[in-house]
Amino acid sequence: MAAEPDGSPTASNGQQAAPDVVFQVAGSESHPHSFRANRRLLVGPWLNRPEEYEGFNGFVGWAGVTRLRSGRWLVTFTSGAWHGSPPWTDEIGKDPKSRAYFEKYLWMGAEGNKQKARPDIRSPRGGRAHIMESDDQGETWSAPRTLVDTEFDDRHPTILELDDGTLLCTFFVWGLPTVDHERNAEARYMRSGDGGKTWTEPAEPPGGGGGFGNGPAIQLADGTVIWVVDAGKLDPQLDHNVIGVYRSSDRAQTFELASVVSTDQKLHEPSVAELPGGRLVMVTRPRGEISWSEDQGSTWTPLVPTGAIIHDPHLLLMPNGVLACFGWMPRGGVRVILSPDQGRTWQGPGDGLGYAVDPSVYGYSHPILLPDGTIYIVFQHTGGHYAADARTCAIWAMRVRVYDGADGIEVLPAPGSPAAALSTSQFGLPEN
Repeated sequence: MAAEPDGSPTASNGQQAAPDVVFQVAGSESHPHSFRANRRLLVGPWLNRPEEYEGFNGFVGWAGVTRLRSGRWLVTFTSGAWHGSPPWTDEIGKDPKSRAYFEKYLWMGAEGNKQKARPDIRSPRGGRAHIMESDDQGETWSAPRTLVDTEFDDRHPTILELDDGTLLCTFFVWGLPTVDHERNAEARYMRSGDGGKTWTEPAEPPGGGGGFGNGPAIQLADGTVIWVVDAGKLDPQLDHNVIGVYRSSDRAQTFELASVVSTDQKLHEPSVAELPGGRLVMVTRPRGEISWSEDQGSTWTPLVPTGAIIHDPHLLLMPNGVLACFGWMPRGGVRVILSPDQGRTWQGPGDGLGYAVDPSVYGYSHPILLPDGTIYIVFQHTGGHYAADARTCAIWAMRVRVYDGADGIEVLPAPGSPAAALSTSQFGLPEN
């Protein structure tokens, strides 16, 4: 690594190198059992169950949430047969590559016949994505309806409202590889100009990026759209996953590949946020690696671990200046680590651990900021790895307040939760 005249290191791309990232123990976990009364069931075996279709076995998960400027709230999620629900029929099972690939998932818990390497459920189009709406700040929700149903497993749908009212839905499709098709995960996006009544046909970003992960795109202060995806083939010199950074200057009508971020190990499930002054910060799985960009994603500082193991990280900049990163961490469940200085120092209640939002669940989550400065977060109950888990999957919601000192959180009642039902206030939430 080279050095500037003042002695500060620079990355090989010419940018100033990332500062050291430090994890500090701060605060403690309060009210460890309060999540049970404060969380709200949104989708489950007996509530808002998606419509029946061939291949649906009860799995629901990979949820996203959006608050539109109109005040309407949207929740999106995936349904299917299992933790992953690729298309499967007897005909697909005749392909030797598909059959060999699926054998690995059988041993992870997928319901099926291990001797014949086939699931017991026929699923000709795999899983599908759904959407539901609330017009009363999350108190009541519409029944879920199909958002997109391609010929593959449609996963991790999330929606971003752009400055002109256009809705951008990003997701990825997953199918077993075949002898004729090497990739098995591909990013997709579609747009709606009428509030989600109709959508464009799903399109793939340039470069053939993969898509594992459920981080939504973001729109910067100048209108530029940034979308980061987990991709497997964008760097031909590497045989493991990298991060593709896509950028759009025409409100997501088209995207360009702005950069590829890689390291000596696999990178998954990226999330990106805009900091004051236009600087971008990105985090990835598995080691909570952090990187910054000063040029809207064209170049990035070298990745630096936060000191916390994080799956499914999600960055959210709070009005008080605290940068929050939600995800699954070693003690399990939905957790969050906090940074008071835009990602250089991270804090949790123990070494490499996050403050617990709900430690009793599987953990994949998606947070949004509400007008009162609190966070509304959705997450799933199990991973659906086993048949019983898939049939009892559920999606929950919670509210969280982040302390100004970045030294803890307060778990709050979600609208419609048991704790909210016992309260006479509406927690100060505005009408819209």
